[in-house]
Amino acid sequence: MPYNLLLLPLLGGFLFCFTAHLFRFGAQRLEGYKLLFQSAVAGVMLSFFARLIVLAVATSKPGMWLEKRWFVFSPFDFSATSALSMILGPIAALVLNFFIPTDKAKNIELRRNGNPLIRLFYRAAKENFLVSVTMDSRKWYVGWILESPSLLPQEKYFRLLPYMSGYRDSNTLETFRTVFYQDVLETPGIDADELVLTLPLDGVKIAGRFNENVYNEYFAEEELEDGKGAPG
Repeated sequence: MPYNLLLLPLLGGFLFCFTAHLFRFGAQRLEGYKLLFQSAVAGVMLSFFARLIVLAVATSKPGMWLEKRWFVFSPFDFSATSALSMILGPIAALVLNFFIPTDKAKNIELRRNGNPLIRLFYRAAKENFLVSVTMDSRKWYVGWILESPSLLPQEKYFRLLPYMSGYRDSNTLETFRTVFYQDVLETPGIDADELVLTLPLDGVKIAGRFNENVYNEYFAEEELEDGKGAPG
């Protein structure tokens, strides 16, 4: 058996890992030999099933006819099994995707390997609730996460539609509101996309779900006589 025929099951395993939602999010984090090993394991499983199919088909008359025609095209032992294993890769992935769609697969991957920040942003985008985000510059934002994280390791930024913003005091870390976006967002003719902020994930120091009623009751800065918040 030519060793280059082993590339076809490996390719089938790679296509399976990157087509099946259940494995794609995890495979995106793998590099080098780890990705090669995962593809090889999937390729071995595909080769096993491909061999069973070839043996089952070969016992029938149409299978015998097909085997002779295939031998003319590729006169190598196990070449049919190798080629079928590559074809089975994306087919098996599509079947698996029918039972485990993207959202369910992403939930599974987040439970397995997602950090708390990514889990929070995923839920915020899915359930559309406000989040409070403090950056390393002490800049403070409250807003909506516009899209759930893709779980790609090279993803370095997230997009936030601000509801209000401000800063944290350098000594007490108390939050102070300086800009309110609600009136602007409710103004006819204003495109909300123009207010969207793109922020670095590695710049986030504090993040959490934001409840405006609780914040106003217990944590908001005191109002001065002129109606402005207390200075930092």
